[in-house]
Amino acid sequence: MILRRKGFLLLGLIFGGFLASLGFLLLGDTEYKSQPVFGSLSSSFNIVDYNSDTISSCEWNDKIVLYNFLSIDCPTDFDKCPFRLEWFKIKIYNELIDNTGFDDVIVVTSFIESPEDINKRIKEFRDYNEINSDKWIMTSTKYIPYFDNEFTKGNPWTKPDTMFGFDRQAHLMTLLVDKKQQIRGKYFTYNFGEIRRITKEISLLLKEEKQSSKKYNLPIFGNKEFEPSIDRDTLYHVIPNWSFLNQNGNSKSSKDFKNKVRLVDFFFTSCPTICPKMTVNMKKIQQLINTDCLNNIELLSFTVDPSRDSVEKLKEYCTTYNVDSKNWNMLTGDQNSIYELGVNGFLVPNQEDALAPGGFLHSEKMILIDKKNRIRGYYDGTDSLNIPIIVQHIKSLL
Repeated sequence: MILRRKGFLLLGLIFGGFLASLGFLLLGDTEYKSQPVFGSLSSSFNIVDYNSDTISSCEWNDKIVLYNFLSIDCPTDFDKCPFRLEWFKIKIYNELIDNTGFDDVIVVTSFIESPEDINKRIKEFRDYNEINSDKWIMTSTKYIPYFDNEFTKGNPWTKPDTMFGFDRQAHLMTLLVDKKQQIRGKYFTYNFGEIRRITKEISLLLKEEKQSSKKYNLPIFGNKEFEPSIDRDTLYHVIPNWSFLNQNGNSKSSKDFKNKVRLVDFFFTSCPTICPKMTVNMKKIQQLINTDCLNNIELLSFTVDPSRDSVEKLKEYCTTYNVDSKNWNMLTGDQNSIYELGVNGFLVPNQEDALAPGGFLHSEKMILIDKKNRIRGYYDGTDSLNIPIIVQHIKSLL
């Protein structure tokens, strides 16, 4: 009798502890740890789907994407199948098309074969396996740049598979890519346990996205004037009009960038200290902007040494740093006009100074300008930690 009572007491403690823990998890604020980042995309890319339509990766910037590879012989020949198709359909595909919580998630699959009738075979593959949702995109494009990453054990695109005999280890992998084009999960999807992990980690990614998504109420810098004669009684400081030459010898003026968000800095090509860091960080910002396929954004760099920084010198500087001139203008012109623009327009110091490194005193700040020509942010352009902050603030102004 005593033993039976002890048994009931023990069971009561076990189940009571379990229920208490469950209640704590349900009622408390559960801490979600961020998914790791295994790599990222340096530029956008195109695929051609089985309908022969060209699709840019830019079209998926608002999606969480699973990238992987398949064989048109799956599942009739398992030895040629990079992953167990029936498992993937049940645990992933069915969840994507039936679960509204996964509306922002798609799958992009490339086929490893190259027969002349590959697109026809892909259509037959989809019909045979009852895949009819446009949330699973299939392509004969062989190369998906996301797999060309080192990860932790070498580049899976160049590393051969020694387990099943595929040309590349990448063929056995599924990658989870977030809306910032970062690889957040990698799975060897011939393994059922790995496939089960995918939807769980997508859920964590969605949770992380929800927690991190916030609106930025950026300040408006500069003096504000009261004007009772207009409906809105505050006049904000705006950047005055200007006109200079860029690195290609083309005349550029403030009118060319109307209704565009701009990121501005001041530099000179012979600067021995902060300018190289600022240029490298500006280039990284440009790469992120271009990777995200963001439009209506311009980068502007004004030289504070225009007497030496000619059009040709700026062109040479751009070549050295491999600058994409499509949305980055380096500008030169009358020195007094540039200094006036810096001090009274962008509200940063610009002047010749024999005691300053290189002979010129200028700001290390990157300056964010909105579509209404107002100053919305100042950032230390030498600090690479500011790069993601700047990109997020740029996006908030679009």
